[in-house]
Amino acid sequence: MKNLILIVVIILVGQNFANAHTCENETVKCPIDGKNVTFCVTMSMTTFGSFKDFQKQGAIGDHYEELINTCPKCHFSGYIDDFKEKISEEEKIKIKEYLTKFDNTKIDDAKQCLIAGEIKELQKKSNKEIAFCYVTGSYLLRSNDKQVEFRKELQSKAKDYLISALDKNEYEDKSVIANINYLIAEMERRIGNFDEAIKHYDLAINDSNKKDWVEEVAKEQKELAVKKDENNKI
Repeated sequence: MKNLILIVVIILVGQNFANAHTCENETVKCPIDGKNVTFCVTMSMTTFGSFKDFQKQGAIGDHYEELINTCPKCHFSGYIDDFKEKISEEEKIKIKEYLTKFDNTKIDDAKQCLIAGEIKELQKKSNKEIAFCYVTGSYLLRSNDKQVEFRKELQSKAKDYLISALDKNEYEDKSVIANINYLIAEMERRIGNFDEAIKHYDLAINDSNKKDWVEEVAKEQKELAVKKDENNKI
């Protein structure tokens, strides 16, 4: 009997472990001041669907919190690849000057995403790359009722850069364009720009290259925009 119980426990623990979020530490040097920064790089996770703005749900642990990190000394922020990238002396001067405004400021996970996005703006990175720093920051504030306006600020910046990414043909896969128009619509709806939201839902719905699931979810969310519902937690 004891052996049977032990086998059941091992099976259950094994299942839970398999479904858990796992990550592995990797230390890189800040490209601005050389300070060591440690990322916990996601190795595996289990997702159980997503919210209406594509944020993953499930056994994802601190996946979004770990995507972007900050140098504890100068506050340079970015993805792990941003820390590995060589930055010119001219860019370093611009970034250092920008970062001074965060002196004596507490940097939380969402603010890391803001800083990462604004650094990419300085570096003139692609619009889609900039946008998803802000999208990630908005995900981190979903349950934070004290920073609703900051979340909307990030969503507003995200949709502006997603629109620019479409305008500049940054998405080679045409089937992705409907997804991006849908995401723009969600950002617009969540900040109360209902007419713009409806326009982008319609662009997603009428896109001949859209994936099968897009039309149903876009029509569902469009109804919220028609009702002027800016629910930002779904």
